[in-house]
Amino acid sequence: MCFSAEVSFGASAVISTVGVLAVRKSTKKEQIFFAMVPLLFGMQQFFEGWLWVALANDGYPIIETIATYGFLLFAQLIWPVWIPLSVFTMETHPKRKRLIGFALATGLTLSFLLGYRMLFYPVTAHIDQHHIYYSVGHFQSTNWWSGIFYLLPAVFPFVFSSRRAISYLGLLMLLLFVVAKVFYLKYMISTWCLFAALLSVYIFFILKREEAAAARS
Repeated sequence: MCFSAEVSFGASAVISTVGVLAVRKSTKKEQIFFAMVPLLFGMQQFFEGWLWVALANDGYPIIETIATYGFLLFAQLIWPVWIPLSVFTMETHPKRKRLIGFALATGLTLSFLLGYRMLFYPVTAHIDQHHIYYSVGHFQSTNWWSGIFYLLPAVFPFVFSSRRAISYLGLLMLLLFVVAKVFYLKYMISTWCLFAALLSVYIFFILKREEAAAARS
């Protein structure tokens, strides 16, 4: 798969549009964080689109810096908290809610640690083999174990959900995480976020189904 500015901007446009529709489709206040997931993914891809432009052309250092930090802000600070929070607010099963709450606490801790690293260590991005390689300090994303702890807050809350459709979404994201690790290990941050962003479109159909079920009851 070849990645580019066009891919990122195109994904941003489609996913953001679906995100707006998902927010409109949410009928309960506890669904709003969940409904906003594709919209936020669209914003993240918009940042990466501009990063592609800045990296491919000289003379855009400010755009490069803003786009790099903008993308990583979502990848490393927002998603470890937003994902478990979005599922936690919707969950009604007591045991599953406690499990998701634990994932949320883990995400808050992880977000703090990753934020500290972004604040005090060099952050860079460059194009390599038609992908963007992100580097924060001395962290090596080429290690297989890297990102494993990221799964607990960023993916498993979907899997833990008592709603079957959301659980299926989590399993699909887990599968794509493995695909990204196997085939795009060095570029894990960029490829995983794109895969998850595209998959987040499914959230609109989950909310649409729940709306239809509520109308029938």
